[in-house]
Amino acid sequence: MITARKTFLPFALPSISEKAIEEVAAVLRSGWITSGPKVKEFEEEFAKYTGAEFALAMNSATAGLHLALESIGLCSEDAVLVPAVTFTATAETVCYFGAEPILADVDPIFNLMTEATLKETIERECVFSKGNLVHKKTGKTVRAVMPVHLAGAVCDMDSINSLAKEYHLYVIEDSAHAFPAVHKGERIGTHGDFTVFSFYATKGITTGEGGMVTTRHAHFAERIKLMRLHGINRETYGRPGWYYEVVSPGFKYNMSDIAAALGLVQLAEAEDLWRRRIQIAEIYRSEFADLPFLHLPLPAIDGEHSWHLFRVEVDTVPGKINRDILCSELQKRNIGSSLHFIPLYEHPFYQRFGFERKNYPNSDAMYKRTLSLPLFAGMTDGDIEDVVTAVKDIFDTL
Repeated sequence: MITARKTFLPFALPSISEKAIEEVAAVLRSGWITSGPKVKEFEEEFAKYTGAEFALAMNSATAGLHLALESIGLCSEDAVLVPAVTFTATAETVCYFGAEPILADVDPIFNLMTEATLKETIERECVFSKGNLVHKKTGKTVRAVMPVHLAGAVCDMDSINSLAKEYHLYVIEDSAHAFPAVHKGERIGTHGDFTVFSFYATKGITTGEGGMVTTRHAHFAERIKLMRLHGINRETYGRPGWYYEVVSPGFKYNMSDIAAALGLVQLAEAEDLWRRRIQIAEIYRSEFADLPFLHLPLPAIDGEHSWHLFRVEVDTVPGKINRDILCSELQKRNIGSSLHFIPLYEHPFYQRFGFERKNYPNSDAMYKRTLSLPLFAGMTDGDIEDVVTAVKDIFDTL
């Protein structure tokens, strides 16, 4: 007989403190609720926390990826290297410019872009000609590489940066899952030319919707700052007088003070939220260590994992267990789960680029086996026990 929870446990929920609610309410009462002093303060505090030279708040990580690419002058004659395993935003922002996404396979353990998977992709898809890396199929110039720090595990940025330098590529880190991970003694946010963070509802810290771009390049920071609000050359808050100029056709990507107020409190609480996620991950790793047919995520190499997700891999035992059976059985017990991610080449839109599944064996294996279990800082001890009991019960009946 299946024992189900009385209420459904999602695989992720935001953790919002009373302090955060009070700060948001204070902004609402202040009369200034759009981009203003709270956004500026959030940018300053985030830059301090990550060690970044510049931090620019956005209304989403997707907006941040878009403007990072815009600032380097990406155009329809260009191409960008992207991992096959990521959320669509990474590649779709490349497509905004009419540029070509070139998919690289991921490693079989962490499902990350690596030096080896990049070299394999470059050898298969590209040629180095007259100082530029060129996509063989389209003749487009490869301008950037976008490593994705999946689930909270961080790519080996030294080797990726070295390869990018060899081929004259910009490095744009998609760190939507990575905050506040540490890589080789440094907080994520300073390794690439750009690092883009997400503050979506289920991320390590949240602003409801929102994101941040960090960079060490002053000229790119100025361009992003300009383009995030209609290409207007003077900010709204604190503007001396009524006059301003539109100097470029920009976008509406600015963060509000409402969101920034929430973000400031979340940033102050980030270490506590992180420690709780680490604790939950350690419990899972201990409790599930001896289960057959279940492979657990490993801690970070050369750093500290953010534990945004707890992704397990399930062996296929015909008639007994596989990833989909585990998902279904958890659902029967009122416990949610999710998949991160369906490889990009599986989606109808990306099939127009002619990607061949055979070129992505590790991505394909991941897709058939992986499931994300509930992991968020607000989980109670009872929630954790329910997940542990449910998973053990499912595997004990095999």
